[in-house]
Amino acid sequence: MEAAVASTGSGLRCSPNPMPKQQHERRSARVGFVSQPRPRAVRCERSPHPDARAYAAVAVGVVAKGREVGGVGVERRRLAVFVSGGGSNFRAIHDAALGGEVNGDVVALVTDKPGCGGAEHARGNGIPVVVFPKSKSAPEGVSIDELLNALRELRVDFILLAGYLKLIPVELVQEYPKSILNIHPSLLPAFGGKGYYGLKVHKAVIASGARYSGPTVHFVDEHYDTGRTLAQRVVPVLANDTPEQLAARVLHEEHQVYVEAVAALCDDRIVWREDGVPLIRSHTNPDEYT
Repeated sequence: MEAAVASTGSGLRCSPNPMPKQQHERRSARVGFVSQPRPRAVRCERSPHPDARAYAAVAVGVVAKGREVGGVGVERRRLAVFVSGGGSNFRAIHDAALGGEVNGDVVALVTDKPGCGGAEHARGNGIPVVVFPKSKSAPEGVSIDELLNALRELRVDFILLAGYLKLIPVELVQEYPKSILNIHPSLLPAFGGKGYYGLKVHKAVIASGARYSGPTVHFVDEHYDTGRTLAQRVVPVLANDTPEQLAARVLHEEHQVYVEAVAALCDDRIVWREDGVPLIRSHTNPDEYT
């Protein structure tokens, strides 16, 4: 059975800017899944996997008990992950959330390629899948307004891009200020921007003669790869590296640094310096930053 997220006409009260401080207001909102999709409703797919139903109930319908951070209880955050491919970073984040390493739950998977590996993993784990944007290859896709309505009704706190190749619409950036993260496989600002993705990045790094590369976690703005850097990991570029070899080493670091950054985001441990640079407060020592 396919589930449709109830339209905003169902009486949900949603904030136009779902920031963490508004968690209490959003907690009362309910997402309804109906057996017959309404005309122009956002269509979300849910797998009949026998173990998925219990997870979906937690992810979509329940705000779980939070953990203590700096002596203050923090509610579990609700995360939407955007993917276009296999979704290995999505899987790493999902596993970390299920294992308690990340104080949040993945409540939606957004993709422009409904047949990709990331979308299949989401369906197999009871996570609603939303196709965006609508295109010739994905006619079941939704508009930006429908996507925003779905995210509001799912009470999404943060958006995580994990290999999503489309430019994020300005409407989404404005709806979630300082609340959208991306992972890029180079040390930005080097080898970033439109057209730099996947093996193309690693080929360019090797061709340049750079001795170091590595992943960058950054906040998302209206352009490709220009948002403020949050975290990086350095990976050496070896003399005889192939793009595939370099990609494998960078990907290993991607999973670790992205999970750590998402954990900090969900724990409210990101502090913005006066000059606009985001820093991560240490989980064990609130006086230390990374």
